[in-house]
Amino acid sequence: MSALRTRAIAAATAFDHQVIATPEEFGHALARLADDDAASIDFLSPEGCADLLAASRRLPYREATPVIGEGERAVRQDFQICMPVPDGSPFHACRDKLERLLARALAAMPVPPLDAPPRLNDLVVQRYPVGSLGITAHRDHVGYRDLVAIVTIAGQARFFISSDRSGENAREVPIPPGSLLLMRAPGFAGRDDRPFHFLNEVSEERVCLGLRRDVRVEAGSV
Repeated sequence: MSALRTRAIAAATAFDHQVIATPEEFGHALARLADDDAASIDFLSPEGCADLLAASRRLPYREATPVIGEGERAVRQDFQICMPVPDGSPFHACRDKLERLLARALAAMPVPPLDAPPRLNDLVVQRYPVGSLGITAHRDHVGYRDLVAIVTIAGQARFFISSDRSGENAREVPIPPGSLLLMRAPGFAGRDDRPFHFLNEVSEERVCLGLRRDVRVEAGSV
């Protein structure tokens, strides 16, 4: 067994104790997504947040592209990003634990919204500085399917679901440190629409882990 594989197994075993969410809590959150678009639950212990925050300090970051798209479809964003996340890091252990909990939650639901637990093959760590504009209202790429999961590791900011790109009918979803935000993606409960969402008011440096299933990776097209 390689040294990298050994370290990954050790990290996954240790990380099991840092997750405080239960399959039942996952199930309740999943049941709300078809109508509410997004929901959040307590996910990480303070020790888990501290471990991931320490690991995030060692990552290589780049500045996100300030503007994506043009005209009325332009999305402004202000954060640093690390992608791909190095193999063997505790972020992968966090992903593995989340996948196991999702599988148990879906298996216990009378009518699960997904035929099978998604393989979250897209990991990204983002860091928003204090005073960052965050990211304006947008929808995730159509290549992301089933479910979006975002773990808040540190910091304070505000996250909203909205009905359109202008931010109309904005509804806040809490994202305190240690929380897991779950957001519906195409394929969830037989739906194909993608919720608009945005983040702003970064009052403390925000660090988060984003996890998605990217069907483009599965198809080998990216």
